[in-house]
Amino acid sequence: MGDRLVLVSPKRLARTYSGRAYEDPWDIVKDYQRVLEYTGRNPNASAGRVASALSLPRGRVRPWISNGAIPHPVRGIQTAEAHDWIPLTEDINSFSPINKLAAWVCSRGTIKPDTYSPFIRIKSDDDRSRLKSVVDDLDLEAQEHRTDDNHRSTELTIGDNGAILGRLLTCLGVPLDNDTREIAPQYLSAVSVTAQRDFARVYIRNRAKYWEFNDRWLVEHQNRSNRYRRSLVTFFQTLGADADVHEDAISIDAAFVTDLGIDA
Repeated sequence: MGDRLVLVSPKRLARTYSGRAYEDPWDIVKDYQRVLEYTGRNPNASAGRVASALSLPRGRVRPWISNGAIPHPVRGIQTAEAHDWIPLTEDINSFSPINKLAAWVCSRGTIKPDTYSPFIRIKSDDDRSRLKSVVDDLDLEAQEHRTDDNHRSTELTIGDNGAILGRLLTCLGVPLDNDTREIAPQYLSAVSVTAQRDFARVYIRNRAKYWEFNDRWLVEHQNRSNRYRRSLVTFFQTLGADADVHEDAISIDAAFVTDLGIDA
């Protein structure tokens, strides 16, 4: 397929952070890089000299030079690059589990807007095993919550660096908890059929129920708009499914679901 489209760049990830004194958080990254380059050429330069040479406030430069402080967007980019998450393209090893995790969050989870941490509901040991396998493929660790609460589903979140991964997922169009997004993640239109089917398989397995009387699978979405349900139907239709929008739900033909490897 030639060069793959970059789905998430360092710049997009940086812009999920607060800019503080900067209107654009990406400018923090660029200024920090300028400081590193200058001090690399002038290792004995004081914070005042660096600030003057680069036309930056001394109070901003001093923590970077004297204390080894790293701006949050820079640290996020460094972590994502170390895990081979960005630049995110379909042909890197981390894409497949990230794509599946996006399906998990869209179908069973949420991303907390205050922390960007993903939380995903699990209902069975099979759910736990499948989700932990995805997280393991990212060299991360899943952590359980609410295991002693009989009135709420157990949730899995991701330990160290889970919040950075959550930011990356929002760059793909996975909504935050307080997001009223009207369409399914649009990165799906830019990836291969194989990746689309992987997403569909996770989504249907997590959310759909088989209706024997009409030989269809029903995905209830009472908390989503009709536009969102239509966008989801369009996605399944592009994969060859016979999919329809209903009030508060969508339905998918059993033959398509069976072809994904899901049994009734």
